[in-house]
Amino acid sequence: MSTEPTYADIVFKHLGFDIEPIPTGEEERADWKLTVGEFVILVEEKLKLDNPEMLSRRRVVLDSGQVFSTHVPIKPDKGLSRITRKAASQIASTALHVEHDFRIVWFTAAGNLHESKQMQYVATLYGSTHIIELGQSQMKRCYFFRNSDFFRHRETLDGAVVAERVGQDISARLCLNPLSPRYEKLKTSPLMAAFGTAYIDPHEEEADGDAYLVDCDLDRARSNEVLQFLQAKYNIDKIMDMDMGFARAEVLVKVDG
Repeated sequence: MSTEPTYADIVFKHLGFDIEPIPTGEEERADWKLTVGEFVILVEEKLKLDNPEMLSRRRVVLDSGQVFSTHVPIKPDKGLSRITRKAASQIASTALHVEHDFRIVWFTAAGNLHESKQMQYVATLYGSTHIIELGQSQMKRCYFFRNSDFFRHRETLDGAVVAERVGQDISARLCLNPLSPRYEKLKTSPLMAAFGTAYIDPHEEEADGDAYLVDCDLDRARSNEVLQFLQAKYNIDKIMDMDMGFARAEVLVKVDG
């Protein structure tokens, strides 16, 4: 990997952690060996930028004086899932050679659509959607409603840091994988403490009554059966799943000098 500072490198050093690059061998390896207190964490870092074709279309539309509209569905995305699969593979190969306690992927969303990309990545990790009870105004996030990357890679990934770059600023959240066998250990680790309230823990949100959690072996492709499971588990009736969306409209305003 490049020796230039990266987002993970900058943030973890800012937090006072020891981070060093992992040499690349014949196999592709994770990027970083992170030491937090007595714990060693393997980190593979990924960056998602805007699609060049989209940027080209955007420029043409804006230069013509028209409105450029964007709509991104906030639901699991196959392209983002491929990024996680690649990261998990690199971490798994590294785990055979480096003593460690935890394994995480660092994902940074950058560019014009950084907001939607980070939201979409979280949905991809957790297979999440929103559940609304008909006749009620309340809507709750539902974790593992669909097939998810955290389920697919539950033995490899203990969590993910999902970051976004806004100008020169970087914001980040730690997403815990409740399906990992090291979930409880990571939850009480100094890495978790370092993120303060900037984290996602489905078990905690469920306990607080803020989210639903599908913790069963149902085929996630059978959404009606998943809904029936939620109705029985939470004693609710007449519910439906609803994906949120990210929408933006832009127009180029020319200012006379």
